[in-house]
Amino acid sequence: MSRLDTEKQTTSAISYDLVKGWSQPFPNLDSDNTLVVVFASHEYCDLPEPLAEIRSQFPKSKIIGCSTSASTLNGDLHEGAISVGIIKFEKTELRIAHTPVGTLEQSQSAGKYLGEQLTDEDLRGVLIFSDGITTEATDLVRGLQEVLPPDVTIAGGLAGAHTLDSTWVLCDGEVKTAYACAVGFIGTSVELARATGGGWRLVGSEYKATRTSGKTLFELDGEPAYSVFKRQVGKVVGVGLTSATARYPLTLRLPDLEMQMVREIVKVDETTGAIELAGDIPEGVTVQVAMTTADEILDGVDEAVERMRSKTILPKSNALAICVSCAARRAVLVAKTNEEAALAHEGLGTGIPHVGMFAMGEISTSSSGPPQVHNTTITLGLIREY
Repeated sequence: MSRLDTEKQTTSAISYDLVKGWSQPFPNLDSDNTLVVVFASHEYCDLPEPLAEIRSQFPKSKIIGCSTSASTLNGDLHEGAISVGIIKFEKTELRIAHTPVGTLEQSQSAGKYLGEQLTDEDLRGVLIFSDGITTEATDLVRGLQEVLPPDVTIAGGLAGAHTLDSTWVLCDGEVKTAYACAVGFIGTSVELARATGGGWRLVGSEYKATRTSGKTLFELDGEPAYSVFKRQVGKVVGVGLTSATARYPLTLRLPDLEMQMVREIVKVDETTGAIELAGDIPEGVTVQVAMTTADEILDGVDEAVERMRSKTILPKSNALAICVSCAARRAVLVAKTNEEAALAHEGLGTGIPHVGMFAMGEISTSSSGPPQVHNTTITLGLIREY
């Protein structure tokens, strides 16, 4: 494929599908300081030619990304496709690092290793993607926090797929399973801004998580957690719990956070009353049931955009927007899934290339304070040089 001449252009976004091929020629943006972000449907692990073409067209660039159940590009939803966002820097150094994450227990040490490779007094942000099956995202972030300078923005997510056995990560352009990969933005003229939005409405009473372990919630106020959950949801919907766990996640109130953390319910043990969540739950936090509708989920996009506006002046061009949305939101949005990407693109500015994915966990935090790793949340990242 030929290249497209772009004298002053520093950002671009292109897509690929098996029927139409590439949406446009590759932009002439390859350099040592170019970042290429790739979100690809999980089946491209077995269809490597398009990914190899990206590597051949951007031999100097830092290429990072992961698998997903679907991707987005400039406000459009793409199934069975590859979405690529590109940004070239003039004054910013990009530093890439990757490491195996073979088990959940290795997550924190993996994060620490990545942090040691990326740390620098001028580090301004870290974009990270990790295997959606073998990674405990909160521990991964804790490892980064151990060694990074204070107040460094950390954004990214866990690789997704249609099933739980086929996620993968792009590590400098190479497909790897059970890995984490991160890129650091080093310089005094670069910004990685982040924002989150939910769209979930709190219902029922608050409870204290009195016994937890990792991702498992055993007791709320001393009672079996699932018994409390059934009672709360029954009061709200007035019916049984058929498929209720997908529609009624739990929220956690942690100190000093801008929003409550949402935890999707993965499975329950009706015998013991234990609830397994998609992310960790610290003992002692306040827990409350949440519910939503498709329209409220879309309101969460506006929430994220407004938070982004409160943190930075939105540029009109020469920036790259990255949207990491939870795969569980698609179960609520269904036919309105494409509207989420469109709202995010419009909210941040249609002159900014926008690339997105659906993740198994969303990372939007900093190197200071408690790790903010989300479920069922939309997270926005905005990368630019000024």
